Order: sequence, then C-alpha cells, then structure tokens
Amino acid sequence: MEFVGYVVKIGKCYLTSIGNYTISDCLSEAYVFKIHESAKNIAKNFGGTVIYVYVSNKKI
Repeated sequence: MEFVGYVVKIGKCYLTSIGNYTISDCLSEAYVFKIHESAKNIAKNFGGTVIYVYVSNKKI
C-alpha cells in the first residue's frame, strides 16, 4: 500500500477545492493535502475530519 495524502471529510462529502471551498460526495474528486497540519486546520474550521488515503494495486 502506498500513502497518497490526507483529505478532509465534512459529513458525507469531501473538500474538493481550497480557494472557493467546494465539496463533493465523490472521494476521487477530493483535494489531497500532503501536510497533515494543513488538512487538520481546515477540518477544524469546517467541523470535518481528516482521512488518511492509501492506494494499492493488489487484488483482494
């Protein structure tokens, strides 16, 4: 598994843009933070949570 970064989840949606703070219900459209503190601060401001994102090319 490879670590990709952090995304901010707000309710059932994910933050997709920082400039205008848009959200989407699709994880693949989520903005990926590389720095945990940045994601944590945004999540705190909007009442969201930080999700750690990993990917794998192995079949389960």
